[in-house]
Amino acid sequence: MAMEHSSPASLGIDPAAITAFADASDTRGLGVHGLVVMRHGRVAAEGWWHPYRPDEPHMMFSVSKAFTSMAVGLAIDEGLLALDEPTHDIFPEFREIPGQTVRHLLTMTSGHPDDLWGVFMALPERDWVELFFESPVTSAPGSHFVYSTACSYVLAAAVVRRAGVSLTEFLEDRLFVPLEWPTPHWERDARGIEHGGTGLKLTTRQLAQFGQLLLQRGRWDGAQLVPAEWVDQASASQTRNPWFESHESRLGYGFQLWRSTHGFRADGMCGQFAVVIPELDLVVATTSGSADANRILEAIWTELLPGVQPGYVVTGDADGELFEVGGRHVPQPKIEAADATAERSLTGRVFSLPANEAGIESLSLAFDDDTITFQFASAAGAQQIVAGRREWVAGRTSSPLESLTDVPCAARAGWSAGVLELHLQLTGTPFRWLWRLEPNSPEGPRLTAAFVPDLGLRSRQDLLLTTGQ
Repeated sequence: MAMEHSSPASLGIDPAAITAFADASDTRGLGVHGLVVMRHGRVAAEGWWHPYRPDEPHMMFSVSKAFTSMAVGLAIDEGLLALDEPTHDIFPEFREIPGQTVRHLLTMTSGHPDDLWGVFMALPERDWVELFFESPVTSAPGSHFVYSTACSYVLAAAVVRRAGVSLTEFLEDRLFVPLEWPTPHWERDARGIEHGGTGLKLTTRQLAQFGQLLLQRGRWDGAQLVPAEWVDQASASQTRNPWFESHESRLGYGFQLWRSTHGFRADGMCGQFAVVIPELDLVVATTSGSADANRILEAIWTELLPGVQPGYVVTGDADGELFEVGGRHVPQPKIEAADATAERSLTGRVFSLPANEAGIESLSLAFDDDTITFQFASAAGAQQIVAGRREWVAGRTSSPLESLTDVPCAARAGWSAGVLELHLQLTGTPFRWLWRLEPNSPEGPRLTAAFVPDLGLRSRQDLLLTTGQ
């Protein structure tokens, strides 16, 4: 089924409500930078906040869990797994957790007191499935919800074990090809198993399509891609989830899908949402960079939904019109005019960096009227970032956030209170990588780097530099 376009009015949506939601994102600092609204199977509106683009796959974070859930449902339908099958039957070589089943991994009631994902990431060369079963269990499986990306990883490993192919390969012909998607990137562990609970990259449009697939109970273009009964189970409330403080995160959890004030959702960190509202035949997909993503959901309820006419029935073919949420941009850096004296003093100097997560060994700079060029050197070779003084300049880079070594970015740079700032918007992610070079700090040249929003990611740096010529 192609993504047909129809004007919001023809689908019973007031376009002013779409504008109100976009305005709310900007004025409240919600961080939305990609939006697709679908109703009755047609796209009513879409938009991207510059420099984000519709064709660039974006980190989905825990939306990945919903795809792992669909893979488990397909594996069960094909007789490869069973919902109440003991996990020890799938992985008999590891310590048994008595009473634990596939269902408990899907509902994140494994019996572990904490998510083990941080342990996995700290021990990349270990067998993560073995770590999962070796770790202490403090409650009976099924009795206690603990949000756990580790559970999702073990589900992915279970599909891989029984299907004999990677999770991506398993979903290729069953899901990705019928949806007419290129094979998406999915981060993997050292043994080649997809992370399952995170690491998938999709465009905003693909996220909306996935929401539409869930709305249609697994049916797409006349074919039943995922069993309808599985989508019903996955989207229903299967367990209480009093794990988070926010209201939207305590309304019940299904099989890797969340219940919402309205409908249900696939949910990824920083506001990657496929919100599905069956009673309105509506899908809202967002890609975002929010430090408090549930505020995006609140804005959907308060700004967008009042403009959706309940019970509206579509008559006639798609009119081909589309409401474009245009003229939007991510927050602009607050940078000053060029500091000619400081720039002359920096030209020709090479700064050496101590050991750091990004692997950068040295930095040099070049200045002209419209751009500032940052030349980084590392063991992997030289990398150049050209940043616009007044406009974002598109480029490619690498980051410590993913295994891909060539990802899209956009760069701005300039001075702020005597500090040279590089704003590197990693447009395949929610994050802006902010580098600040203070040439004349009391301790000497200092370079700091952090992601915005700051979620304590491991690439945060505070480095004293040495300088050459």
